[in-house]
Amino acid sequence: MRHIFHCAVSVTLVTTSITRTGYCSRVSIPFRPMTPTRLQAKGWARVGRPGAHLLRRGAWYPVVRISSSHIVVLDVNRRNVPVDRRFLEIRYHPPERWSVVRCEPREIQRVGRLFPLTYAVCPACRHRQGFESDVKELVCERCKKVGALAWDEMS
Repeated sequence: MRHIFHCAVSVTLVTTSITRTGYCSRVSIPFRPMTPTRLQAKGWARVGRPGAHLLRRGAWYPVVRISSSHIVVLDVNRRNVPVDRRFLEIRYHPPERWSVVRCEPREIQRVGRLFPLTYAVCPACRHRQGFESDVKELVCERCKKVGALAWDEMS
């Protein structure tokens, strides 16, 4: 008996050559494109207030999982980091604007580097960058993304 199933994912056969110790054969391998749910984060989160976490203020991190126990698992440098949901601001679209962070002098000492008291965080690569007070848009020194400053979301 033969069953035919209809599904939303299309399968394309990819033909490739495999050469092994002088023998060559052609093999058809089913190719399944990545679905958007495999590529996209379940949301984006950043630290809203100080707490028992080691995340940088202003940086948006992809959400891996939101549990029912108020724990959100974030992708921080390719590691799953659990964070209490009470400390996070969560949104379901990737950030497009630069986060503006006002840094307290004691935090500058803790980091051990000299940063301006107000800096911006790139929405694409999370690079911290100083800026002049009259700037409307920034270009990231690291990834070259151009974006506006989110003054209304200042953390």
